[in-house]
Amino acid sequence: MRIALRPSGGRGDYELAGSYNAIHASDLFERRQLFQISPSLSIDGKAAAHRLAGKPRIRPDGGRHAYVFIAALLLLPKPRRELSATPDTQPQIKAGEYTIGGIDVDVLSQSPATVTFAPTVVWGRSRGGFLKIDFAERMAMVTALWSMANDATTPIAALVKAHWESAESGDHDAIVRAAAALQKNYEIDGDILPLLLRDAGRAEAFDAAITGLSTAPQEFESEDDDTLPAESQRIRVRKWRKQADRGPGAREFSLRVRQAYDFRCFFSGERFPKLSVLDSAGVDGAHILPWSVHQLNSVPNGLCLCKQCHWGFDNGLLHLDFDRAANAYLLSIPKDVETAALGEKFDLNHFQVKTGKIDSSRLPKNPKFWPSPKYLAELNSGV
Repeated sequence: MRIALRPSGGRGDYELAGSYNAIHASDLFERRQLFQISPSLSIDGKAAAHRLAGKPRIRPDGGRHAYVFIAALLLLPKPRRELSATPDTQPQIKAGEYTIGGIDVDVLSQSPATVTFAPTVVWGRSRGGFLKIDFAERMAMVTALWSMANDATTPIAALVKAHWESAESGDHDAIVRAAAALQKNYEIDGDILPLLLRDAGRAEAFDAAITGLSTAPQEFESEDDDTLPAESQRIRVRKWRKQADRGPGAREFSLRVRQAYDFRCFFSGERFPKLSVLDSAGVDGAHILPWSVHQLNSVPNGLCLCKQCHWGFDNGLLHLDFDRAANAYLLSIPKDVETAALGEKFDLNHFQVKTGKIDSSRLPKNPKFWPSPKYLAELNSGV
């Protein structure tokens, strides 16, 4: 499904088009649009799609068009609305030289009054072509900046914090103003995200910021999406998890998590401390919610996992729940993962033997370091 820019006079107009599985755009008319920006943050789009003069137009109600505040959330330069005023070359992300030609969305939930979308792709467009912007990857980089700015006192950190606060407020105008202030700080009309990551000490993320943007075919991909909801949500979560901070704070977090678990993998029960003859331990401190706004690097937001289990958890192959009734942590493999593995002759045995109730003896001795049921619930709400 897509929030799409359509020709309409000089400026163009946005409408809701296509389908998401069995849900068609017309099924969602007259419903207020909400947007899941991250697994822990949603914003009221303050708009709805209507049938106007026979056309499915989106009209704001007390806010900005989605393309305006989503571009500002992603720290993209200000786009135009008039496709005809853009260059006839492949679009560059520069202020005034591209439009947001479409925003692809998954439908997370709906009620008689509202629909919650999860943006997946933002399409930059000029008269000469298209640029594809992966929403989850780029937004994860932005939230990583928010987290790092929380511990800094520089002028640029203050501007990043203001951007974070504007997003949490849900005020569209505040989001636009905060993004504009960051853009003005660098005095360029192009993409400031790589510069922000560089100045925040995320040198290793500099190239990753560029890969948030990619060239695209000379026409839109289909507005219809038949991807199973569980699979599309798992893809989104994977992209968010990939952007966990790997700076000094994350290294300290990993060490504290491993020490809390005595270097024992929570899923397998195997202990792999660092040996004098080895360069590193055989377990990692894995984040549950690497995008969490609060306590990103707290031990309850972590799990001590061996390399294979860490990979399995990050990729959605292993699913961890907390059963409040049984006061126990449960490990499972999603059914669609089992089906896909069977089709590809992927050997799940190594992981299947670990599923079920996890022995409580593997938990940290101090209960305050146990995996947070709240964080697991937040993670699983997006899975």
